[in-house]
Amino acid sequence: MPVPKVATVNPHPTPVERLTPAADRDRVDDDLAEFFDETRRGYAANPHLAPLFDRLAEFVLRGGKRLRPRLCLASYRIMTGRYEAPPRPVALAAASLEVFHAFMLVHDDLIDGSVVRRDRATLHEAIRLGADRPDDPAQRKRSCDLGLIAGDLLFALGMRLIARSGLDAAAAGRANRLLADMLFETGLGEALDVLYDGCPLEQLSEEQLVESYLRKTARYSVSGPLVLGALIAGTPGPASRALDCFGDLLGFGFQVQNDLDALDEDPDFGDHPDLDGGKRTYVLWSTYQRLGDRGRRDLESTLAEPVGPGRRRRLLALIAGSGAVEACRARVDAVRVDAVDVLRESPLDTAQRRQFVALTELFRAPRAHAIADFSAALPIEAETPAASG
Repeated sequence: MPVPKVATVNPHPTPVERLTPAADRDRVDDDLAEFFDETRRGYAANPHLAPLFDRLAEFVLRGGKRLRPRLCLASYRIMTGRYEAPPRPVALAAASLEVFHAFMLVHDDLIDGSVVRRDRATLHEAIRLGADRPDDPAQRKRSCDLGLIAGDLLFALGMRLIARSGLDAAAAGRANRLLADMLFETGLGEALDVLYDGCPLEQLSEEQLVESYLRKTARYSVSGPLVLGALIAGTPGPASRALDCFGDLLGFGFQVQNDLDALDEDPDFGDHPDLDGGKRTYVLWSTYQRLGDRGRRDLESTLAEPVGPGRRRRLLALIAGSGAVEACRARVDAVRVDAVDVLRESPLDTAQRRQFVALTELFRAPRAHAIADFSAALPIEAETPAASG
């Protein structure tokens, strides 16, 4: 018999805890579990479909920070001034963001060839491992095909959840328009991410990378959820546009921080899609900008080597010795300050501004990175950086 969850109430919550209480995460998980269970009963009676649907539900429910629904609910609270548990339609609309997030992760893992996500098998890899002959080439292809379809199903399920959330007609119309734009922009960002992978670092500009980060991550991870909560609350256009800009800045910093965090993974184990794929991240671009001619040649020759722990270590050494980590951390701090400046000039009232500023704590970067340990392995620390392109 399952043990019921016992809600704990903090008598002295911080501003962030008041806006994003722990109960929100439990509520999202419970609503998603109920939604997947209900949908499974209606659509997965076919014994061939049932295992695939179980994989879908497990992938969505396995964990995560639930950042996107929490931001949506926090924004709704700020704009309505109501801090109790949100109405069910609002909670379900927020939960749909987690389903859309899962859809994008499934497709991301296929594009990157990743086999691990959150310390467990990615969806397509779990499908493969559950097959009778997991190492059969035909089964590998079939697993990837089913993974692609599973991502499409998650997209449809996200739309289904928002459509059945119970939002009133006006709020539902605003939400659907926002989600359509948000998901379209995310697709454009994914396309840029793939197209830039084959682009020489010297030909990429900072503006191009910022655009891809805004489209691929910021819009659906931060600005979209914030604006969705505000629109459901009936927030007028000028304030929503200010939140959109505020969220874009935080979202860009969020993705740069994710890139930095990925560098702390042990190079001898696990998945390293950014390093192994030579992905044109802001960190790698910053490394190239800060290296001299010799360092740039070393970086390019290392990127051309076969994938493996040795190549990862050499890339980490070049990144660490270039000063790119410190520069990227400074960039994250700077966009956080810029985001607060946007709020100061917004039509939000003082109390609302203060509360949105409190949410920036969710994006505060840690002060240290294990990648610093690799800097001693770099033989070119003293080289003068070449001029930026």
